[in-house]
Amino acid sequence: MAACAMLTAWAGPCSAQGQAGEHWEYEASPYLWAAGLDGATRVGDLSVESDHSFSDLVDKIDFGLTGAFEARKGRWGILFDAIYIKLSDDVASPRGTVDVEAVQQMYMLGGAWRALEGPAPVDLIAGLRFNYLKPTLGLGGVERGQSKDALDPYIGVRGHYPLDPGWNLVGYLDVGTFDGSDYAWQLLVGASYAWRPDRSIKFGYRQLKTKYSGERIELDTTMQGLYIGVGFRF
Repeated sequence: MAACAMLTAWAGPCSAQGQAGEHWEYEASPYLWAAGLDGATRVGDLSVESDHSFSDLVDKIDFGLTGAFEARKGRWGILFDAIYIKLSDDVASPRGTVDVEAVQQMYMLGGAWRALEGPAPVDLIAGLRFNYLKPTLGLGGVERGQSKDALDPYIGVRGHYPLDPGWNLVGYLDVGTFDGSDYAWQLLVGASYAWRPDRSIKFGYRQLKTKYSGERIELDTTMQGLYIGVGFRF
């Protein structure tokens, strides 16, 4: 189901920095995640399944904003990530064509601590993830919609491997709960290239798994694909 596909996305790993300084450094990173999805979504007694590539989803996105921000001083850092997305689609089901619409807002705020210095520094990350989900399924003129919001903790680890000149490799993994019961986790591997001290391009691969089971809403989706973004340091 395409509309409930991008129910959780995360930009924070794209803001990785290799070396910690002794003064505050900031980076803002708008990005695009070319993610496809597969999985299932249920609202009430209606359910749909999906298996879509990114090209399948492009014309189903009504509106979207994504971005990340990071502040760092010495071994400590602050991460903030935000996403707003609205999707709509018509999906065939055994009961007929289902009109699907989904809205998601997600915000992540976390702290990072550089646990390992040296040529391949490692950050430990912990924070809170807020999700607001509102999928709506319509069939035969009858709509079934339900909203859900949750504030849950997550933990993660991020590793860097700086290369010369200007290149940096990054790997990231996090895992968290969803409404205290089910889970969300994601994996990222990528690289960045700084063509000047305050500008860089970031790209790589990201996979995100989300599972939530509630009385009215049930989600089990996987998003994966390439991302690309630009970092602005100041």
